[in-house]
Amino acid sequence: MKTFPRRMFLRGAGGAALALPILSSLSTRPAGAADGAPQKRLVTMATQHGGIWNENMWPAIGAEQRLDYAGRTIRHGRLSPTTMAGQTSLSPMLTASSATLTDAIVGKMNVLRGIDVPWYLGHHTGGYLGNYARNDNNGTPLVNDPHPTLDQVLAWSDNFYHDLDGVLSRAMVMGRGRMSYMWSNPTERTGSLQEIAPENSSLAIFNQIYSPPDDVANPRTPAVDHVLESYRRLRTGNRRLSASDRQRLDDHMERVFELQRRADAVSMCTDVPTPSESSSDVRRMDGFDFDPALNRRFWQLQNDVIATAFSCGSSAIASMNVADHFSTYEGDWHQDVAHQADSQADRQMILLDGHRQFFEDVFLDLVAKLDALDDGDGASVLDNTLVQWVHESGPRTHSPLSMPIITAGSAGGAFQTGHHVDFGNQGFSKNTGERYETHPGVTHNQWLGMIARAMGLERSEYDLQGHGGFGYLELPTQDDWFARAEWWTGVDGFAGQDLPIIS
Repeated sequence: MKTFPRRMFLRGAGGAALALPILSSLSTRPAGAADGAPQKRLVTMATQHGGIWNENMWPAIGAEQRLDYAGRTIRHGRLSPTTMAGQTSLSPMLTASSATLTDAIVGKMNVLRGIDVPWYLGHHTGGYLGNYARNDNNGTPLVNDPHPTLDQVLAWSDNFYHDLDGVLSRAMVMGRGRMSYMWSNPTERTGSLQEIAPENSSLAIFNQIYSPPDDVANPRTPAVDHVLESYRRLRTGNRRLSASDRQRLDDHMERVFELQRRADAVSMCTDVPTPSESSSDVRRMDGFDFDPALNRRFWQLQNDVIATAFSCGSSAIASMNVADHFSTYEGDWHQDVAHQADSQADRQMILLDGHRQFFEDVFLDLVAKLDALDDGDGASVLDNTLVQWVHESGPRTHSPLSMPIITAGSAGGAFQTGHHVDFGNQGFSKNTGERYETHPGVTHNQWLGMIARAMGLERSEYDLQGHGGFGYLELPTQDDWFARAEWWTGVDGFAGQDLPIIS
């Protein structure tokens, strides 16, 4: 039987958090870092649709080199920005002020192409971090295995957080929902798969990740002891308790103890000023949905909290599902822009401009803030972090082939940076015309597995299926309208390897 130790009183926890749940089977009615090394950190930014034409998305591969790998020829080269009139550019989309997109930042970035989900997802929110079953794929039979997401598996791993003393939030989740998922009992890795609800108030997140050292309540009689006694009586002494209710009871107690742990944790930082503005107030301002300046303000406030949490050691994971378009367009974005951008140049420019603004105003904003923070031994917080920005789709909306992945930071040297790598097999192509032609590459599972290992996870913690990567993987065995089976022949055998060039 699971045992729970006596804990201190839960400061700030309401009675509903402490009380045991109603159990249907009993009713009469139907029912931190190891060995002193810096803590590694992960940020995942996800934006909707994708659909950026190849000519607008990808940098040119200067001094192109080639490498045979996994039955395909990889193309790669160093990122080589150009500068004109105060703007630095890797591609039309990856363009920003030269003061922001500096040579030093470019040297810490990677641009990755040909990392694919080899089945149709449609719109999705879970695929970014490995829960491919959270999609709107209209019943594609391949995707049938709900899976916890990488951010949450990291958050509950002792190999990622070696010391939880100052950790007030295992993982920060913000933006649109249905991106982050974990088992209902994360410690035991059992129970149902549950969505982790996002928090879109930067002030609320700040209050979660910062607890002044002098803000410690006087010791009180631990009220949780009474709950523990009730738990023990039910868990061991009632034969009517069903297996499902026993699971519910254990899940509930794990949540209570996580609240307890967070309540006892004290921030390692002192005298951090409380933010004077909250992102939730910005979102309520008139015209927010069609005002890129307000979109920028909202997400930069979130970035400020992430930087504070990472610097103070209060959290090391952030997941951001961004539904804002960074555009003044007030029509039906999905139908009139995203779906028309394939063929209409004016719609492509609206889409492109919104993504370019996100790159400069959110991605590079956070990257610069993390790079300005000292992490000891001459490294910045960014150097010990991986920031990844993933589009929902490749050059055609709905298609998860060649979903762009833009990264910054090396996760403590686990990744080599400064590269543009195209993992696509040039011998096969999907779609016609250079604007949205894609070449099937390696699997997204392999990329996520590489991140898991870079962050310190053992294979047994993340490889639930046995292929070596992270998340559900089943390659097509016959041709359909979306893909041909031969495109990915054999790549599953490489899923447990680190990707070349960037490893």
